[in-house]
Amino acid sequence: MSNGAAAAIMLADAITGKPNAWAQTFDANRFTPLASGAKLLKETASVGAHFFGDRLGGPDLRSLDELAPGEGALVAHDGDTVAAFREGDGTVHAVSPVCTHMYCHVSWNDAEQSWDCPCHGSRFAPDGTVLQGPAVKPLERKELPG
Repeated sequence: MSNGAAAAIMLADAITGKPNAWAQTFDANRFTPLASGAKLLKETASVGAHFFGDRLGGPDLRSLDELAPGEGALVAHDGDTVAAFREGDGTVHAVSPVCTHMYCHVSWNDAEQSWDCPCHGSRFAPDGTVLQGPAVKPLERKELPG
């Protein structure tokens, strides 16, 4: 809400030709390599660590049968890793653990009951539906026998 009010004030000032003290701060074209370079490198390294670490180290996988009702986890199933969630009635939702945005592996968020991507913050429902971007495509559903 506050950013909307600030934008309205800055737009009104721009239209009327009045200088605005905050316009430079909110300028989308500002470039501050010295001020933001260290954070950019840290974030890029974090994403890279997740991307490669997910594939090289891998989580300690449990079996699908070990999932309790209301629990989600990356599990081993038929030689594959799946992101699985067991409903209270025993129904299991199984999806690919690979985020559709930048392909990092999601992890289960107990508090929000969602699959969360550690790389860019995408969130998915237990069935893989996108809850919050930047991902726009759902997680691929996996078929489970039986």
